[in-house]
Amino acid sequence: MLREEKNVNRMSLEGPTLILAEYLSKLSFDILQEEVIKKAKYLLLDYIGYTISSYKEDAAEIIISVISKIGGKPESTVLGYGMKTSCLLSAFANGAMAHMTELDDTHTPTMSHPGDAIISAALALGEREGVGGKELLTAIVVGYEAALRIGEAVMPTHYWRGFHPSGTINTFGAAAAAGRVLNLTPNQMASALGLAGLQASGYFYFVDEGIRMPKDFNVGRAALSGVLASLLAHERFQGGTTVLESEHGFCRLFADPFSININRITENLGKEFKILEVSHKPYSACRHMHAAIDALLNIIREHKISPSEIEEVVASIFSTGARFVDDPEPWLPERGPYGPRFSTQFNLAIAIIEGEEGIRRLFDREYARTKLNDTYVREFMKKIKVVPNPELDKEFPRMWSSIVEVKTRKGVYSHRVDYPRGEPRNPMSYEELLTKFRVLTSKTLRKDVIEEIINMINNLEKVKDIREFIDLLTKSS
Repeated sequence: MLREEKNVNRMSLEGPTLILAEYLSKLSFDILQEEVIKKAKYLLLDYIGYTISSYKEDAAEIIISVISKIGGKPESTVLGYGMKTSCLLSAFANGAMAHMTELDDTHTPTMSHPGDAIISAALALGEREGVGGKELLTAIVVGYEAALRIGEAVMPTHYWRGFHPSGTINTFGAAAAAGRVLNLTPNQMASALGLAGLQASGYFYFVDEGIRMPKDFNVGRAALSGVLASLLAHERFQGGTTVLESEHGFCRLFADPFSININRITENLGKEFKILEVSHKPYSACRHMHAAIDALLNIIREHKISPSEIEEVVASIFSTGARFVDDPEPWLPERGPYGPRFSTQFNLAIAIIEGEEGIRRLFDREYARTKLNDTYVREFMKKIKVVPNPELDKEFPRMWSSIVEVKTRKGVYSHRVDYPRGEPRNPMSYEELLTKFRVLTSKTLRKDVIEEIINMINNLEKVKDIREFIDLLTKSS
């Protein structure tokens, strides 16, 4: 049964959809804590870097080709390419691109990458409307609040059913962010959430086929759907007021009844901000393997192990994660450029052979392709095994843990990581985020422009029209 079952079917103003909608529509920049504003700026900086890093990715080129053929009113910018198109298509392109290089932000409890769709929607509509920096930052915070609260209400069985949260719950987040840009009233925001729920989609069938492009489509579509929902709600298109709690609404249909917790949607509204729970990625790889990478690097550093000493490596990963990142043959044609990013065997081999500097360079397609075709790397991968660990499942999804065991001629070494680098409990420093941003944008933007962007984000609340900020992102495109 749903928790608080007696409240679920009440058609009243006290329902969680309307309570959340009212909160989201009235949240203002002036009441945001300094740490919340700072986090929103960090996430925006990170988002711009990893989205631009997808410039010329295979999937990005296809999307740009299609958008060019469709055309559209030039009102919002596609990052990296500098082209302008409709706010819907811009949100779609940027949302999909943000997810491509596996460097995007992550929210562990909901197993989602919220910034991809949320920030894409806020930027696309914010540029069209010419909102200020305060409004953009507020919209971003609002989007994270919506997506992550709704996501926590249906986890973990939403994920176990095969849904892709970055495509489903992010649709709500994108709608909320876009709705805040448009200053929707509480009832309009509720309608936007309702229309977002009608479009919420995305599932993991493609994992069984070993292909990855559909995952990017899911996220791009979430951004587009959220913008569309808010635009329609702004014009008084009705989306209802009970999409979250209704008997035929999102929570009941998208999760197993025993796991639904409607209270999570409105719990501590205004007292805690979900955006503070979001992590940053140091490596261009599926987040499910990051704990294993960190554990291995720790062992190598602590025991000063060289590649020639290693006889076997066993990466023990929570079962859900192991399913996604156990790939001993990432070079297969159907894997495309995604292969290296979803192979624990490949990433651990690079960590051993090339060290931490090498593992951080894998975002570079040419470097990754060269290493993928390296005979020594392929042979070394045969020494690495990935095994699902049911014991680690007990703390999932609260923790995405891994235990790595390295067998050498000198002995056997083991290390466990519960919170990989970048998690709020094991954060990347601001300097690390800046280094990541500079590296990811170095091939697309001039050095002086990169520093201007950093400075403007640091002072974004002073920007009166974010089109001034967007213009910086196109200077070297």
